[in-house]
Amino acid sequence: MSKDADGRMIKVNKEEMKNIARLFSGIGDSMVTACIQGYMGDAYVDKLPEPEVGVIISGEYSFFAGDMKNPKAYDLVNGLFDISRSRKTVCIFPEEEPQWEQLLMSVKKNDPKIVTRYGIVQKDYDFDPERLGYFMKRLPKGYDLVPFDEDLYDQAMKEEWAEEFCKVFSSAEDFLTRGFGYAITKDGKLVSGTSTMTVYDGGAEVQMATHPDYRKQGLAMVCAAAFLLESRRRKIRACWDAENEISKKIAIALGYEYRGEYTTIHMRDPEA
Repeated sequence: MSKDADGRMIKVNKEEMKNIARLFSGIGDSMVTACIQGYMGDAYVDKLPEPEVGVIISGEYSFFAGDMKNPKAYDLVNGLFDISRSRKTVCIFPEEEPQWEQLLMSVKKNDPKIVTRYGIVQKDYDFDPERLGYFMKRLPKGYDLVPFDEDLYDQAMKEEWAEEFCKVFSSAEDFLTRGFGYAITKDGKLVSGTSTMTVYDGGAEVQMATHPDYRKQGLAMVCAAAFLLESRRRKIRACWDAENEISKKIAIALGYEYRGEYTTIHMRDPEA
């Protein structure tokens, strides 16, 4: 076990991840699963082997769980950017524990803002390959649909809008070995894509984004359809969570089931 720089929270080693599964059981998110299985993401708790409060950090997402009245809960939120490698984050917490919202909003230095997201049912889907193929054929002229390679990885990591495609992987080799993605390019430039943001046993979290200058052309739908067809071939559960109405509509059109709105808190590092 090791502690963060302030000595207040314990960073969980891979061998100890099984001890935090109960604490995070109220959050049915694939990024939580990926961390607990030891694939990617970092976890911090107040104590082991029976933690009472903790956070899982995966890229620009932070998942909080446990007893909000525990003094360590405030310490965890207050010192979040001391342990996070990202300078901004989306805070997610169990829907049956809305008191987390009050705690997160109370730390004003992190510039907290309430943002609604659109939940998608997490289950095994049998996507229709003909439907996916139909969407893939709608690629506008002048664009190319291609699988991610090392060059596209490098392009994504240099662009703020695209870095979440591969950010939690340690390298291009790691991403191309454990993950995959499909991109749309214009004259070789990455303009839209869908990828495995995180991976775990038998599944992955879907990341979809389009460069602001190339939106409203249906590019995201084409990428997502190609990605889901490949996920189907690999027998991987592709977990989707919608940041906005557009993402929600694309998910439903592809065959996902909508489960309703939920609340998240966006935060920024005060020193960024």
